[in-house]
Amino acid sequence: MLCAEWGQLPCRWEAPVVVRHSGEIVELEGRMGKVGVQVSALRVLAPVRQLEEQAGWEVRERKNAAKRANLLVRARVLQAIRSFFSAARFLEVETPALVHTPGQEAHLLLFETTFLGQTSLPCCLVSSPEHHMKRLLGAGCERLFQLSHSFRNGELSALHNPEFTMLEWYRAYASYEEIMVDVEQLVASVCLAVKGTTRVEYQGRPLDLTPPWERLTVQEAFGRFAGVDLKLGSSREEFYLQVRGHCPSVDTRDTWEEIFFKVFLEKVEPAMAAGRPVLLKDYPASMAALAKVVDGEQVAERVEAYLGGVELANGFTELNDPLEQRRRFMVERGKRAARGYPLHPLDEEFLQMLEMGMPPAGGMALGVDRLVMLLADVPRIDEIIAFPFDDAEGCL
Repeated sequence: MLCAEWGQLPCRWEAPVVVRHSGEIVELEGRMGKVGVQVSALRVLAPVRQLEEQAGWEVRERKNAAKRANLLVRARVLQAIRSFFSAARFLEVETPALVHTPGQEAHLLLFETTFLGQTSLPCCLVSSPEHHMKRLLGAGCERLFQLSHSFRNGELSALHNPEFTMLEWYRAYASYEEIMVDVEQLVASVCLAVKGTTRVEYQGRPLDLTPPWERLTVQEAFGRFAGVDLKLGSSREEFYLQVRGHCPSVDTRDTWEEIFFKVFLEKVEPAMAAGRPVLLKDYPASMAALAKVVDGEQVAERVEAYLGGVELANGFTELNDPLEQRRRFMVERGKRAARGYPLHPLDEEFLQMLEMGMPPAGGMALGVDRLVMLLADVPRIDEIIAFPFDDAEGCL
């Protein structure tokens, strides 16, 4: 028992007792009576060397109790995820965290290191297991999922930790339409397993996770929440003239994509905080480097899941055209170069797999930490990670 609990037990001491410090773990030997404990011996199993005020110990213990409760929610979420995919006959896989040919996404900074073998080989920690999972998809693993640690440099906020837990799954011969059904059923199933209901409250707002969720195109969302018609903003100049009265932060120097994200973050995303979850689909083609584009349209079959205003998951109908994929990788590399970001080798093994024929597929990446946040009803990601990163002190 903890030392602070001694005074809560009616005890009759039969041996001299040394006053100890709050927080020590002790062992009592004796006999249980009807109204208390008859103690004959006491041993300190974990002494406290640093003297603390009782109030300070109580504050620390409350924080530890909250962390233990959140970690229990996390464990139940992970168990429920595995149960869901096992019941759906998915294969759980493991792929490398350390690679020398990472993804090419223009907006991501990676953690870089060097393998010191017979030759020095530049390597990175993966931002996502996507490439390797698709290589397994091409090898005939038609239904697969993975719970993995992923890494993104420079991302630290209430919703971001540089090391985080990612759930990804892929289904051959499926599109983003089937994957949308997957994600709403998965989240509802996990919520039911953890909370006993699919109706929860997050930060004072009710949230009903019962499928089906609302499906909304990006075009519809911009029109409904920002009063902007994306079809009238195909050029950067037209887009700027249309939104400058709706979004004061938009600057004359902003690119089309920068204007899009400012309107999205300031007008669209906050409006999706209330009510039922939203599956936001059909993004501009320029914002989906790994997704199929609808024939004859500049719209990609990409979907994002929003719960309580929090982006939870991102999925595609997967691109499986090797020539188009190589072209898009080069476009992303050009954007990275323009930003001054490091350039990394193309994943030629991934592209070779596409050339050999990857089946049509749908896939989704879901932020497990954010799902735990929602079910634990906490506002910050560091509250549900046992050892979150601290940019002032390093790893806790």
